[in-house]
Amino acid sequence: MTERLAERINEIASEHPASPVASEYISRAKEGELTRDENPHSHFCVCFAGFDREAGKVFVGHHKKSGLWLFNGGHIDKGEIPEEALEREMGEEWGVVKVDLQSIGKPKLLTINPIQHPTIKCKQHFDIWYFIPLSEVDFKPDQALLDTEFYTTGWKSIEDAKALIIDLATLKGISEFEKIFSKK
Repeated sequence: MTERLAERINEIASEHPASPVASEYISRAKEGELTRDENPHSHFCVCFAGFDREAGKVFVGHHKKSGLWLFNGGHIDKGEIPEEALEREMGEEWGVVKVDLQSIGKPKLLTINPIQHPTIKCKQHFDIWYFIPLSEVDFKPDQALLDTEFYTTGWKSIEDAKALIIDLATLKGISEFEKIFSKK
């Protein structure tokens, strides 16, 4: 099972040759124990960042456990590859039952996020980022699901999001959206 995830991580890293962390992804994949169940301190996660290009907004929330403003995401479980974790996590956090991976496309960003929180076992997340095109008007996530992990969530302009976000990996995600939105 771990071999399947390691293989997929290597593929994703090789698709991002310009990423400053791609080689670290490959090295970490060789170490094994890639999920939180296997290694609670250093493991792989997926982030799914909702955005409305026309409105120039992103969907973010104030996360209860970390206290940070973040995009949605979660840990890759043992036996999963990133795309499977993406589908599961979107169901758990947004209530999305069926995910069209073709419309989402490949991961857009790779980050390594140090976790510095006294009550959280995680010390390092290897985050694989998917950007999810949505419509601010039509997007209706399950609020009860969001409320389990977030104090509040909502659509924010890039400037408003940047004013709230202090997490460096999430700010890298915002930088990527600035590039997308500038190409309107």
